[in-house]
Amino acid sequence: MAHTLRLDAPEREHLYHLAEVAYTPGRQTDTIEVGPEIQGIIDALDRHPAAIYNTRYDVLATDPAYRNLFGVPEMARTGIRNVLWTLFTVAEEACPIVHRTQELPIMVATLRGAHGRHTGEPARESFAERLSAAGPYFAELWRGENVAPPGPRVKTFRHWAATDEIRMTSVSLSVNGLPECRIVACTPADEKSSEQVAALLRRREA
Repeated sequence: MAHTLRLDAPEREHLYHLAEVAYTPGRQTDTIEVGPEIQGIIDALDRHPAAIYNTRYDVLATDPAYRNLFGVPEMARTGIRNVLWTLFTVAEEACPIVHRTQELPIMVATLRGAHGRHTGEPARESFAERLSAAGPYFAELWRGENVAPPGPRVKTFRHWAATDEIRMTSVSLSVNGLPECRIVACTPADEKSSEQVAALLRRREA
C-alpha cells in the first residue's frame, strides 16, 4: 500500500504505526520520486522558477530556472536536497534569501504546522534534531510554538551574478497523486526584478 500511495519514509513509517506493525527502514530514500508527467509540468514552467517540495521542504523536482536562480553550492556539496537545511546552515552572506529574520521564521512555522501530523515519527524528529544541531537559528525558532500554512509570499533574493536584489512572488499549488507535496512557483514581483531574472536566464543560455 505504501508503494501504491507513493509515500515517503516518514509517511510510510506513520502508516506502519497505524497498522501496529513494526517499521524497519530499508534502502529507500527519504523522499518520493516524481514521475515524468509531473516533471514535464515543472519543466514547462521554465523561465519561471518552480520546484516541488514535500512538507519537510525536501526538493523533489526543479525546473532549469529554479536551478539557475536558487541552486546554491552548499546543496550540491552536501548532497542534502532540502531548502531549510541549506538556508539555515550556509553563511548569512551566502543565503539566497535577503531578509532571513523575516522569512525563515515563517518557513519554520510552516514546517511545524505539518510536523504535528507526524509527531513522534523518528525520521521527522531526527531531521529536526540534526538541523537544530547544525543551525542554531533553526534551533531557536523550532523551540517556538508558531505554526503557519503554506501561502503566497513576496520574497527578496540575492544572486551572485545579479546586479541588484530580486523580488519574487511565490505561490504554492497542491499536486494530485503526491501526498503532502506542493509545487512552488515564482514570478518577478516588479519590473526591475523581471529584468534581473531575464538577464540571468540570458546568461544561462549564452
